Amino acid sequence: MPLGLTNANANDNDNANKRTIEEFNENQDHTNTIYFFEKLRKKITSTYFFMYTIITTLINVCGIYLVWIILHYISCHLYVYFCVPNTIIGFLMSPFMTATPHCLGLRWIIYNAANMINNMWLILGTWVCSTLLIIKNN
Repeated sequence: MPLGLTNANANDNDNANKRTIEEFNENQDHTNTIYFFEKLRKKITSTYFFMYTIITTLINVCGIYLVWIILHYISCHLYVYFCVPNTIIGFLMSPFMTATPHCLGLRWIIYNAANMINNMWLILGTWVCSTLLIIKNN
């Protein structure tokens, strides 16, 4: 035994060393847990901002086309309901009703919305082809 340490003192010393090592391991686990959750928080935050950017860009780009699609759908149903009802009287009244201002307006929306939807598909198809068929000059 070194320098007059008794057996009890040596055991106490060993227990203190074990406690210190256990406390160190607990602190190390705590530090690893904090590091893990901090890293997870940063990844969630960056993913959130990335998705937010994509969604706002899509809304800004596609929003006007979505409005035209909704206008086209609603005006088609309104035109059939108000201007050319699916009855015999609707058939007889249709030549007179097509000249009314609300039917003219609904026809204008239907026509222009259909053209916008066609243009949307043309633009989307052109963009997809230009993105997929990139020719690289070496």
